[in-house]
Amino acid sequence: MSRRTRVLLGITIILLLAAAGFIIMYDPSMAKYNIFREHRAQFDAVKSETLLLMDSLDEQSDIGNTFIYSNNRNTTSPFHDSVNTELQDKIRQIAAWSGDSLDFVRYSRQDGKPLLRFIFDWEREHGATYHIVYCASQSMVEQAYAAEPVKYKLTPLADGWYGIEIE
Repeated sequence: MSRRTRVLLGITIILLLAAAGFIIMYDPSMAKYNIFREHRAQFDAVKSETLLLMDSLDEQSDIGNTFIYSNNRNTTSPFHDSVNTELQDKIRQIAAWSGDSLDFVRYSRQDGKPLLRFIFDWEREHGATYHIVYCASQSMVEQAYAAEPVKYKLTPLADGWYGIEIE
């Protein structure tokens, strides 16, 4: 075997091993959260405006679930009545980036802490339902999902942001 053939064979083997390693290490659930990684500023903007909006609407320490956005085609408006045009545009942009798989944006406050959920692919048309969640407390996120009759996988995304894959 010539030196050139051995070098080419060695390069081919290295590339195959690298490709195999990538395939083995690839976590398809992490790809779902790319929308958050690529557009985190937009998620932060929606979070900030939603928290301000909900603080202005609520004087109580605990409120139930409020749907800020619902992609339910049976309603006249997909947005809560108090959501202004600017916040609507930001949510619409996230929905567009998601290929219209954003189904709900839901807000609740538990023990005084806000919990904001972006719920994607509710009907499981493209795999498992997943959520991108903001809450200052990971234990509060775990408590909220433990109360629901579902199995889930929690993935920390950034400070206060979590990915939840519903199994």
